[in-house]
Amino acid sequence: MIEDARDETEATKEIKEMAKKDLEIEPDRFVLNWAFGDVNKKLTYDINKCIGCSLCKLACPVDAIDLGPIPEIIQGIIDDSNPKLLIDHEKCCYCMLCAVVCPNDAFHENITPTDQIVMDQYPTIDKFYEIDTTKCIEDLKNETCKLCLSVRERHHVKDYYLIQEQCPTKCFKIASPIEGKVRIKKSKLHKCDPAGCKACVLICPTRSFFIPESAEDVIKYGKIACNEEACFYCGACENSCPDDLIEVERKSIKILDPKKSGNYPWIQAWIKYIKEILRKRLIYGKVPLKIPQVQKEVEAIKEKIEEEIPQLTNEDRQKLSELNEKVQALLKSSKIRYWIKDKKLDKIRKELKKNLDTNS
Repeated sequence: MIEDARDETEATKEIKEMAKKDLEIEPDRFVLNWAFGDVNKKLTYDINKCIGCSLCKLACPVDAIDLGPIPEIIQGIIDDSNPKLLIDHEKCCYCMLCAVVCPNDAFHENITPTDQIVMDQYPTIDKFYEIDTTKCIEDLKNETCKLCLSVRERHHVKDYYLIQEQCPTKCFKIASPIEGKVRIKKSKLHKCDPAGCKACVLICPTRSFFIPESAEDVIKYGKIACNEEACFYCGACENSCPDDLIEVERKSIKILDPKKSGNYPWIQAWIKYIKEILRKRLIYGKVPLKIPQVQKEVEAIKEKIEEEIPQLTNEDRQKLSELNEKVQALLKSSKIRYWIKDKKLDKIRKELKKNLDTNS
C-alpha cells in the first residue's frame, strides 16, 4: 500500500511537471495557456466583449472566475480597460464551459490538434435569437445582413441587438434560452440615483433597462425600470448596481444536446454545471414551508399550566418563612458545621428532626 501511494505521488508530480500553464496579459485580453504532451489548449478572455454578466462564474466547476469592480467600471470611476472578471489561471481546468455559456463570445477556445478534443461532443445552451426564414433575404450587400451571417454560430448578444434594430425585413429578434424575472427592490429604491449613476442602463447589452421620463411612468415604475421583453436574464444589471437594488432570478435554461451524437461520459457533468446558472433558483426558489401560527396555542397552554399549579395561602407563606429562619439558624451553629464537614449525616438528621418537627 505504501509503495502504491509513493508511486501515485510520483506519478502526480510527473504529470504536474509535464502539464504547463501560463497567463499572457495583453491590453484588451487575457490568454490562458495549458499544454500537456502534444495537446495545447488556449482560452482567450476578451475584455471589450465582456458584458459583465455572471453566467461564466456560476458555471465554472472549479470557481476560477470572480467578478471584478463592475459598478466602478460602468460608472467611469475606473477606466473601462480594466477587466470585469478576475480569472485564476492556476485554478482553471480548461474545460471551456465559460466559452459555451458566455452570451457575447467574450471567451474563445482554441485546441490543437483539433481532432484531440471536439467541442461538438459537449452540450451547449440554445441560441439567443430567432429568425423568420420566410422573410430573411441574406443580402450580402447589406451591412446588417453580413453582420447577421457572421455571428450566428456563436453567441453575440450585443450584435443581435443591433441586427434586431436594423434588420431590413424585421425577421430577426432576440430570444433568450433563459427564463427568469427581474426584481427591483422597492425597499432600497430611495438609494437609486438615476441621474448620477445609470449603471444598469449603461451595462445592459439589449437596453432593456430605462429611466422613466413621464410623470405617469414614474408613478408606475419608479426611478428605474426593466422591459423584460428585451431581457435575457444575464445578470449584468444586478452586478453593476452599487446599491444592490436589482435581483435577477433565473428559472430555467434550455440546454442543447451535443451536435455530434455519441454516448459521451461527460455529458451529464456538463449539464449539471450549466444548470448552476440557476443556482439562486436551486437554493432559494423552493416553496417555503408553512409554519403554523402557534402563539395562541402557547398562551392557552401557559394559562392552563398556571391554573394547575397550586398557589400558597398567606398562612402557608408564614409557616414557610418561619421554617426557613429555623434552618438558617441551625446552619450557623458550629456543631452543625462540624457534622457537615465530617459527613455525620445521622446526627444532622436527628438535630433537624428535633428542631423542626415540633412546630411543623
